[in-house]
Amino acid sequence: MRLLFKCCCLFLVQVIVNNSVTAQVNLNSGQVPSTENNWSLKYPYWGEYYKTPISEIRAATWINNDTVVAGWDWSLPANVKPASKSNLCIARNGGLNRGKIENLPAVNFPCNPVIAHWVNWSLLEPEEGKINFQPLIDNIKLANQKGYKSIVRIHFSATSFAPEWMKKYNIPIRKENSKNPPKVTNYEISHPEFHKRYLRFIDALGKSGIPQMEEVSGLFLGYASPSFGDEGIGPYPESMAGANDTIPHVIERIDSWAKACKGVEYKVTMGGLSEYGLRKGFGIRRGFVEMYLYHIPDEHIGQKMDANNYLYVDESNPIIARNVYNGDENEEYEERWATESRLYRFGKTTVSYPYRYFTSNLRLLQMRCNDLLVNEFALLPEMLAWVGINMGKTVNDAPDAWCFLRESYLKENGGRPVKNFERWVYQRDMPGYETVPAVKIEQAIQMWMVQPGKYYDYVSREGKKIGFDVEDKWAGLKDSVAIKVSFFDTHGGEMNLVYTNGKKPDKKTVKLNGDGKLKTTTFFVGKIKENSLPNKYDFALEAGARTEKITISIVRVITIK
Repeated sequence: MRLLFKCCCLFLVQVIVNNSVTAQVNLNSGQVPSTENNWSLKYPYWGEYYKTPISEIRAATWINNDTVVAGWDWSLPANVKPASKSNLCIARNGGLNRGKIENLPAVNFPCNPVIAHWVNWSLLEPEEGKINFQPLIDNIKLANQKGYKSIVRIHFSATSFAPEWMKKYNIPIRKENSKNPPKVTNYEISHPEFHKRYLRFIDALGKSGIPQMEEVSGLFLGYASPSFGDEGIGPYPESMAGANDTIPHVIERIDSWAKACKGVEYKVTMGGLSEYGLRKGFGIRRGFVEMYLYHIPDEHIGQKMDANNYLYVDESNPIIARNVYNGDENEEYEERWATESRLYRFGKTTVSYPYRYFTSNLRLLQMRCNDLLVNEFALLPEMLAWVGINMGKTVNDAPDAWCFLRESYLKENGGRPVKNFERWVYQRDMPGYETVPAVKIEQAIQMWMVQPGKYYDYVSREGKKIGFDVEDKWAGLKDSVAIKVSFFDTHGGEMNLVYTNGKKPDKKTVKLNGDGKLKTTTFFVGKIKENSLPNKYDFALEAGARTEKITISIVRVITIK
């Protein structure tokens, strides 16, 4: 893996582990800053805060033999293509200007690049009844010429979004239930005068042909919120499940979008949960995965916990089973988020940002997101390339399946542990295969869902033997695989990959140095006989005879057919 660090005085070092792949690391000239500002002390495995522009991002290089590399490894075989049902939104264009679109950067890694058009209603209907979509259509086509598809997000609710002529209807102002001062002033959009003209506009949107354009991959259906963006789907918060589906004007809004997007309902994403909207074929978009422990548990989006506190995905959930539009945002990584103007959202420095970026990326894939809004840069560029190609993949076509062996503590039940982020690879403790959490990492802030006094994560599990089961429905295990194991080399000796090759027990071994460094080893393995080990494990990682224990962080199983 290539880590790009920006430092004051740099020199380039090649780290070579067991004569295998090299990782390039930029190191400081020796001056050690304070603990508060020093990533190497608080977050030593993710590097210093550095923004790699989209145009400079490349996918990690695939090495077709057993290797050990320094750091993480996000490589996939070069023949893997992104899912058709996925969007990596790496740019936003406010209004109808063309300059942003004309200067969209080239994307040099596999993904489906998208630009979101954030357009106020007032720009499209400056005079009542005279709706002109042509400037938006022209921008959509221009973006496509630059290699980008488009998401259309028209904003309606705020007095600054709606046309000036709306004022003559004396529509009351919506009362906001918000702890912080609202950023926008919203009309009471349930008012008949507003509602009538909103429905008329959506009808015109359908007649414009925009929803059916091949260049358009998404459209946003929202409501109103104290922040920019028409968040929500109705007047009730999402925590009140089903309440918005009882509101006539909400149902009428959803029906109007279903009519306008007939045949391409799958392109519509709602700003909040509505079972009625899901039944229409719409998807849902959240927007706060930067708080990577949110929505745990949340049965509405298939996030559940078992009796042993492992987080798992309910694959029968409609959002997951139908692979509908399932969006999130992982974008709050500019320097301004560490300033008073943004209330130090994630602390007063950017030191923790690469770690939070790393964890949030894994969480959004664990949640099966197929749509993602990111910055026009990456903090971990090779990881973003890996995310872009994995979004929208299902158990039937995913290029890899993986498990992040981690643990945090939720406020629920006085500090309930939540174990692992998993995507079709499951680690479970069983007699003889017990683990404990290891490698403690401080959280950037005191997140509201975390047990007070336990504002930290463990990013690995430690034990003598650690067993893994791959989802039986994952097609990749039918062929030869590469198993990549990111581990902390905390104890000298050996680590063994143990499995059955269909005929007899087999194993592969990697030497451990006990130097405490993070490394990733790759084992190329032929046919694995499923459920052939104790506890119906497919394979296990075991400490060697003279090794005290092993410390495992991420296990990826990659099909190499």
